[in-house]
Amino acid sequence: MRGADMKLLPASLLLATCVLSSGPLRAQQPPDAPPLTEPAPLPPAIDPLAPPPRAAPPPVEGEEREAPMSEGRRIVVAWNTGFQWGISPGIIIVDGEASFALGLRFGYGVDTGNLILVPGMRLAGFFSDPAVYLGMPVMKLVLPIDRFAPFLEAGAGVGHVSSTDAVSAKTGVAVLGGGGFMVHFSMKLGLGVEANYQAITGTGFKGFGIGPILALAF
Repeated sequence: MRGADMKLLPASLLLATCVLSSGPLRAQQPPDAPPLTEPAPLPPAIDPLAPPPRAAPPPVEGEEREAPMSEGRRIVVAWNTGFQWGISPGIIIVDGEASFALGLRFGYGVDTGNLILVPGMRLAGFFSDPAVYLGMPVMKLVLPIDRFAPFLEAGAGVGHVSSTDAVSAKTGVAVLGGGGFMVHFSMKLGLGVEANYQAITGTGFKGFGIGPILALAF
């Protein structure tokens, strides 16, 4: 028994040494075979282990995409926003008689999306008999429809009727209401028509005015 044990012990040690030093088993390749490479990863659409693609964020409630502004509307907005001023000659009819009228207006326009608001100041002189002068803050509302721009205007301020041989000079509250339209052909040219009704309380002055509008930019 003791002799058999002495023979088995070296064999067991040799086996253990071979197992520990051999490392992982590898397949033998022919000498001229190309080296093994790692397989290419599958595309995400085919690979079952790939994470799912990120979904697009849901639209925010109440958020609307703005439609692109047309060229005509851009021209109308350019004419009617920011600081502006203009001279408006015309004709006013008082008691059935036509007289020359000249107006000067200052304003600052703001585009709110659907309407353009133009608060400002209006000065006017009517060279009738007697002569009439007005000065008042006004509000103008412009509705841009491509190149076509209808508008409404209203205001209240101070009016003065000069004296004549028959009547003395009087001053009262002046009111104005009117409207018209403009057609803006380009950034340099626009044509339109304006009509309004004006009166001065306590003076008996009531007049209807109408005149062309010529808009030029240099």
